[in-house]
Amino acid sequence: MKLPHSITTLCTAFFLAVSLHAAAAADAKPKVWIYTDMSDGTLKGSTHMGTVNDPDDISAMAGYLLMANEFETLGIVVASTHRKEHRDTPDQGAWANRFIGDAYRAEVAALNRSIGGYPLDIRFTQSCIKASGERYDAAKTYADLARYPTVGAPINVLCWGSLTEPAILVNHCRATKRLDVLKKLRFIAHWTDSALHQGSPEHPEHVANCREDAAACAYMKMCARDGVIRYYESGAIGQHGIVSGGPKGAEYFNQFKSSRLGKIFAEGKFVQKGVDHSDSATYWVLLGNWGAGLGDIAGDGTNPPAVERTNEKKFRESSKRIHDELLRRAKAAGDRVEIKSPTQP
Repeated sequence: MKLPHSITTLCTAFFLAVSLHAAAAADAKPKVWIYTDMSDGTLKGSTHMGTVNDPDDISAMAGYLLMANEFETLGIVVASTHRKEHRDTPDQGAWANRFIGDAYRAEVAALNRSIGGYPLDIRFTQSCIKASGERYDAAKTYADLARYPTVGAPINVLCWGSLTEPAILVNHCRATKRLDVLKKLRFIAHWTDSALHQGSPEHPEHVANCREDAAACAYMKMCARDGVIRYYESGAIGQHGIVSGGPKGAEYFNQFKSSRLGKIFAEGKFVQKGVDHSDSATYWVLLGNWGAGLGDIAGDGTNPPAVERTNEKKFRESSKRIHDELLRRAKAAGDRVEIKSPTQP
């Protein structure tokens, strides 16, 4: 039986990455794989907003799609979460493909007319840990990935929530002696360590995205400290730089709503008169010319307070420019002629 396209892509990405190299030509687009706990915002749950998951990832994802011509998107895994309320919810990959994927496909022609370079289609897949709520087991060797189809091995792994699947990937590469693959990976994490925000100087790991699966977080940090992987800890520079330093008020953000992608960005998580898309720091640092860059962050998983403060400042100073660029693209997306993508019937 032929596997669905999305599953085939996820299963083969691990081996495909062996032929790729992180230090690509300067004009090559960064290759990206995203793990996000993004899910249907209408599903009720126990967060402070009354949902199953914090919806800031929805805004961050809409922003990513508006910037998608700057990246080569290898895979996006959604609902990567351990919340028990999610175990019986509908397929969140199917939801994401409808909710935000359809918006992208409807507007990609307009984006290509105005800006260019956008892939005609981007697809989403539900996390393999969503239904089970499984956490990383430090005593287990993950040599067999048959139960984990969303554990792939691209180049830049953007981590927007729990580190369960990235930890399984690293464990698998070590267990199967694929250290050549690990050398090609860069893990870029949002807020799994901060002595300034949520955490403390004594316990910088006491932050939500690390506590979600503490064993996985500890394993990734250990591997980074030992030089096994490159792990770029952005801390809270997205929240306290891009978000806190951004424009405020409905008048500004209502301008985004001329397009479907812009509307999703503006409404995903609109709080305190602004849009919370803090996880977006992980892709803005990849671009390198919008404030802080990957070169400003250590690859060993550490996040010294002085460095975090500096990178926050860089993003605060660039935040208006970032938001204006997203607004420009949202307006371009709204000038559309809807066409079907090659993967649609």
